Amino acid sequence: MGAPTAENGERRAWYRLTEEERAALTQAGHRKVWRPGEVLALQGSPAASMFVVLRGWVKISATNYRGDDAPLAARGPAEIIGELGPISGLPRAATMSAIDEVHTLVVAREKLLGVLRRRPHIGEELLRTAAIRLQQSDRLRLESGGPDFPQRLAAVLLELALQYAPDWAEGKQVNLHFNQGELASFARVSRSTLARGLEELRKLGVVETARQRITIMHPETLRELAAGRPPPG
Repeated sequence: MGAPTAENGERRAWYRLTEEERAALTQAGHRKVWRPGEVLALQGSPAASMFVVLRGWVKISATNYRGDDAPLAARGPAEIIGELGPISGLPRAATMSAIDEVHTLVVAREKLLGVLRRRPHIGEELLRTAAIRLQQSDRLRLESGGPDFPQRLAAVLLELALQYAPDWAEGKQVNLHFNQGELASFARVSRSTLARGLEELRKLGVVETARQRITIMHPETLRELAAGRPPPG
């Protein structure tokens, strides 16, 4: 069962910790494998553990008071998830489920709190992670409210790509592990409207689509479209 390597993302939460800090959390936790579709933690349940994603992708989603289920994010290797609940003692604010086979380090609440008392820098990095994700969430909500749909779709895809690949190098392809229904929820449009928008982006060679995956082929072109500039001829 492999751990993530530094090449997976130097700016991901796990690699902002020192080797000694990662070792302390590893010693305090245990590894667990989740099958595709299996729920790691359910919205509203007691926050008994924090998770470090070692392999695979986890979907974060939440249900509102009307019963609508909406995706919030997807987190991959070297990301720390579910960290705020064990610290606050509040119930889970979202459901975490495995998109593919997911390998995690699971750190129970009491052991996590013990590590944080001995190593306060870990707590600082967890707070930084929460702040970064709040900023990402705010950006995504802002971009999804634009009036021009092609530009809005490009901006939403761009923001999701930055969530998926914090170390994103210009020109590198990015795979988004969402289906079209979930992407439509992010963009706040119907699936038929989303399908038309994706078709336009496919014609421009910006994206390719497959089951449970959207690949951004030319991020630099997507950035231009998100800014409202026509793609290069």
